Amino acid sequence: MKDLNGKNVVITGGSYGIGVEMARAFLHEGANVFTIARNKEKLDASVDGLSGHAQLGRKVKGFPCDVTDRDGIKSTIDQIAAEFGGIDVLVNNAGIVIPGYFEELLLDDFEAVIKTDYLGSVYATKAALPHLLKNKKSAVTFTSSVAGIKGVFGYSTYSPAKFAVIGLAETIRQELKPKGVQVTVLLPPDTDTPGFEEEKKVRPKETDVIAGSAGLAPPSEVATAFVEGFKKGKFLVNPSFDGKLLFRIRSISPWFTDFYFDMMVKKGRKAKG
Repeated sequence: MKDLNGKNVVITGGSYGIGVEMARAFLHEGANVFTIARNKEKLDASVDGLSGHAQLGRKVKGFPCDVTDRDGIKSTIDQIAAEFGGIDVLVNNAGIVIPGYFEELLLDDFEAVIKTDYLGSVYATKAALPHLLKNKKSAVTFTSSVAGIKGVFGYSTYSPAKFAVIGLAETIRQELKPKGVQVTVLLPPDTDTPGFEEEKKVRPKETDVIAGSAGLAPPSEVATAFVEGFKKGKFLVNPSFDGKLLFRIRSISPWFTDFYFDMMVKKGRKAKG
């Protein structure tokens, strides 16, 4: 979708981090942006900050809702479409991370991540699709992760959910392409967000060592790369060098990526003592 001027863009998980930077990038393209997040206080603060980036005559507004509430997300998306004359782009960005050792994690942890990261995308997409199909051209996007192309130590709740997001996107891309709906998936690396800072406090040392070899990306750069790739009609947007390298090597030699990750795990165990 090359021309975003005047388009109505809905972003879930849009109150901070990559989501709010996506909103800013879409506003700079001349779009109307409507963000959805469960924390009203953070949502209101983010909308106040975004208002100055909206172009003349364009709108930015926040709607408090949890994507795991399938009735609530449908009502919220229907409200946006009715109030602002439809929806052109849905950005499924809401997500959570609960790291830890598989044997120590609770079943509730797995359910919480799959409900937010995967089912939240299903609920929002199902709700938005009737509105998207009213346009000759529209789009739906998903935020997966580099951890969605390779299972990572300490992310047994997170990696499978992000794998599922890619599988969903691959499937509906085939189904919706003839109907004029573009599908794009973002594969962000570790990104410097408030959520990541909280994640680092509790994730295993082995995970730190694996992630530490890749570095940390600014959310504004990730969002800019995403919008640029989205405008070009790309299916996968992989903004980091390390993410691109992992994707390429894993497709050529899965054995080598397993060998490398095993080395990093051993290094992390030694560091843990």
